[in-house]
Amino acid sequence: MATVTNWIDHLSAKEVQGAVYPGVGTEGILVLIALVLWIGWHVICNMQETSKLEKLARKRHGASDYKNNISDW
Repeated sequence: MATVTNWIDHLSAKEVQGAVYPGVGTEGILVLIALVLWIGWHVICNMQETSKLEKLARKRHGASDYKNNISDW
């Protein structure tokens, strides 16, 4: 295994010149994909919560119904 004593000379060498890590140039695409997934997750969560709250609103529970041991409260 070779040791590196001078990183500037090593990174400017012809064999190494350029990318130091794999996937150089894909950062923008990866950020866009992450942004789409993040917004999509929020949309899906909002739709699920809205449907759950609408289902509860249709049942029209009263303020004291929890005292009567109603299931699906």
